[in-house]
Amino acid sequence: MDDTQRLQRPPRIDKEMLDQLPPGPGVYLFYGHNRLPLYVGKSIRLRDRVRDHFQRARHDYKAMRMVEQIQHIEWEETAGDLGAQLREAQLVKSLLPIMNRQLRKQRNLTTWHWPEGATQPQLLSGSALNQPATGAFFGLYRNAPSAKEALRTLAETHQLCPRVLGLEAGKGRCFGSQIGKCRGACCGNETISDHTQRAQTALQPLQVNTWPWPGRIVIKESPPEHKAVAWHVVNQWCYLGSAKTLAAAKKLDTASASFDIDSYRILQRFLRQPDEYGLSIKPL
Repeated sequence: MDDTQRLQRPPRIDKEMLDQLPPGPGVYLFYGHNRLPLYVGKSIRLRDRVRDHFQRARHDYKAMRMVEQIQHIEWEETAGDLGAQLREAQLVKSLLPIMNRQLRKQRNLTTWHWPEGATQPQLLSGSALNQPATGAFFGLYRNAPSAKEALRTLAETHQLCPRVLGLEAGKGRCFGSQIGKCRGACCGNETISDHTQRAQTALQPLQVNTWPWPGRIVIKESPPEHKAVAWHVVNQWCYLGSAKTLAAAKKLDTASASFDIDSYRILQRFLRQPDEYGLSIKPL
C-alpha cells in the first residue's frame, strides 16, 4: 500500500465516540493495543482538538501513524485552561506516553543555589526548591552539565572568574585572567565582594521566584465562560492536585508531590495575572 492510500484510510475511532467528547476545556488520552498510553494532550476546546487529530491524519503522515494505533480514548473535563495544563503535565509524567516528547519527567533537574554570605553558588538537585532556604536559586536545568555550561557562558560574558565561581580547580591566577576574560578576582585585581556582587547581578535574570506564601495555597479556577469550578492546591510551586470543592481540596493526599519545572512555568504564567484567567488565591 502506498502513502496516498494509507493517508486515505478512515480512522478506527467512530464518529459517535468523538461526538461524546465535551466541547469545553480538559485533557484527553489516546491508548493503543493493551491500553498502551500513546499520547496525552489538553485543550480549552476538547472535542475540536481531538477531532483535529483525525482530520489532520488524512493529509499528514505523522498524524496518521498515531491515529492508526488509537484503539481507545479517555478524557477528563477541567474548569479551565490552568487545570488542563497542570493535569496534562501530571499525566504525561505518570503515564509516560510514547508519543509525548515534552513534559516527560526530568529526573536530573538541577539549580544553582547561592547561600547568603557565600562567595560562589552551589549546584543542587531541583528537589532543594521544595525546602525553605536562605539565599537565592538561579536557573532550572535538565542536568548538571547543562547547568555548569550555562554558568561558564555567563562567566565569560561578564568577565567573572571561573575559579572563584567553583567551575575551575586550582589556586592563584586562572587562565581566563591571562587572556582578558576574567577581571582578576582570583589574583587580587578585583575584590571578592565586588566579584560576588557582579556575579549575582549577572545571574539575576535567571533567579527562580521564591514562594511568596507562608505555606500551601488553593487556587480557585472559575472562568466566566465556563460553569465548572475547580480548586487547585499548590505549595512551593509544587502542584498537589485538584478537587471540585474546597472541602475536598483540603483532604488531598499531597505526600508524594515534588517540584516540577513544567508545573512551575505553568503556574508562573497564570499567576502573573490571575484575574484574567478567572483565578482567585487564598492560603490553605
